[in-house]
Amino acid sequence: MELMREKKEARFLDPFNDFKESIRSCEIREDPLTRRRSRILHFPVRQMEKPDLRPLIEKSSEFCPFCPEMVEKITPKFIPENFPRERYRNGEAICFPNVFPYDENGAVTVMTEKHFVPIAEFSREVLRNAISCCVEFLNDVRNHQPDAIYQSINWNFLPLAGSSIIHPHLQITASSSPTNYYTDVLNSVAAYKKAKNGNLLHDLVLTEREKNERFISESDHLSWLVGFAPMGVFDIIGISKEALSPAELVGEILNETVSGILHTLKYIDSLNMYSLNMSIYFVLANEDFVPHMRICPRTSIPPHETSEINYMRMLHSESMTILMPEEVCGNIRDLWNE
Repeated sequence: MELMREKKEARFLDPFNDFKESIRSCEIREDPLTRRRSRILHFPVRQMEKPDLRPLIEKSSEFCPFCPEMVEKITPKFIPENFPRERYRNGEAICFPNVFPYDENGAVTVMTEKHFVPIAEFSREVLRNAISCCVEFLNDVRNHQPDAIYQSINWNFLPLAGSSIIHPHLQITASSSPTNYYTDVLNSVAAYKKAKNGNLLHDLVLTEREKNERFISESDHLSWLVGFAPMGVFDIIGISKEALSPAELVGEILNETVSGILHTLKYIDSLNMYSLNMSIYFVLANEDFVPHMRICPRTSIPPHETSEINYMRMLHSESMTILMPEEVCGNIRDLWNE
């Protein structure tokens, strides 16, 4: 498999070097899964300062619909014709319909009774219980709506990542209509199978393992790598070694998934970043689509807390980052193997 990249150079007369000619380089890379491009800018990387979140936490705790004293009273229940339970529960996790759904089957899983959990302090038990709650909901969706084959478990952690509620929660969707991401990946998977007679995601793992530049680790059921063309600041990808449905995200597969998430959260925290987006993707009844997950931290740019999303991402659909995936891999690999 060839990973597509193109190096670019810009030249100008530099006012910080007596107006002598300077060169700035960048790289344009193509995501092998989506065929969309990302730009890696060779700018100096500064250590970020961890913000004080206490005012946000205190204000949001004045009224929180997901805290234990409120969640039973003001969250909705599932319709009994379609679902055997009004709400799903697993440990402290509780799953109920999303009052502002993105699609025909939308649900929210409150992960823990705690109003706020710092990114590096999520426990294995909290993540296991929350994901298991999501899986139980998706299993019942499949029973009453077999054509809802595009299923995902998603996480917006804190407002910087698009969350309107501080209390940790996951969002689950199951739809008969694919998102743009599913369309892009399925097109790439089909084109690769036709051209190479192979599986795109499995061959990506083989390529990255051989190159050993962005390959982090692997276990019995999952392979972990840093995205070649990241969708955000950086992009941690976990790829299943087998075709599976959400119903099979249990036991040791679930343990390995949770371990990878915990390693990633710890690494994000080590960079003084505190927010993230995560998605776990499934397409039912399609053996060519290998289930996988992507985790991207979210950050703002000091000193004015500038959004990382500008016209290039918003209107040209191209991500940008100043972190080299290969350097990210070296750092997270050391942490992963501790």
